[in-house]
Amino acid sequence: MKFLKLFLLSLLLVSCEKKEQEATLIVGTSADNPPYEFIQDGEIVGIDIDIIKAIGDRLNKKVVIKNFDFNGLLAALVSQNIDVAVAELSVTPERAEYISFSDNYATARFAVLYRLEDNIQSINDLDNKIIGVQLGSVLEKKAEELSKTMNIKVHSLANSLMLVEELKAKVVDVIISEEFQNKKLQEANPNLASYTLKEFSSDFAIGLSKDSGLIKEINEAIDSLKKDGTINKIMKKWLGQ
Repeated sequence: MKFLKLFLLSLLLVSCEKKEQEATLIVGTSADNPPYEFIQDGEIVGIDIDIIKAIGDRLNKKVVIKNFDFNGLLAALVSQNIDVAVAELSVTPERAEYISFSDNYATARFAVLYRLEDNIQSINDLDNKIIGVQLGSVLEKKAEELSKTMNIKVHSLANSLMLVEELKAKVVDVIISEEFQNKKLQEANPNLASYTLKEFSSDFAIGLSKDSGLIKEINEAIDSLKKDGTINKIMKKWLGQ
């Protein structure tokens, strides 16, 4: 009888744990990209965080955020240590070979962050420059492509906030990142300026593992959040537009 009770108790615990896992959405991000994801007063906040929490509400799931270096996010997805990744994640054919993407929830342009004295006004002004980009980002590839036709040296770091410090210290000449991220970094650093690269743009989506069963639900939630204006409200909240 005692063994039967222990067996039934273990079944109950397994069942409860499974239900808890099904009711939880483990989210990976890289919290060094304001205003999309960054740390404020000890908490990870931003556009992507508000959007994934809104999606969690639609799916009746508790959202748990885990912070990674950007270049470790996709590995965490492939190994299924997280359910989804949100971190200004650009949709590319190369990434689509080993992870899945949701429908896009935002489209963004990219920009150059530079020291005021350098006065960058066109893509041609990047010639003979050391360009800082986030390791593993789509912009790392863009910069490497530019280096084939221009005299450019690409300098990659996992943390974009460290890139800003290297820009101020003149380790790199410019940083290329998302347009609104650049503006936020510029606001925090008055000696820096930003120039939008009209040649570059990208769709942002949520990353999932290839065999994820969440894609349909998440796409339906994104569609609903677009239609009812929630995503626009989140954008306005953080971008002040």
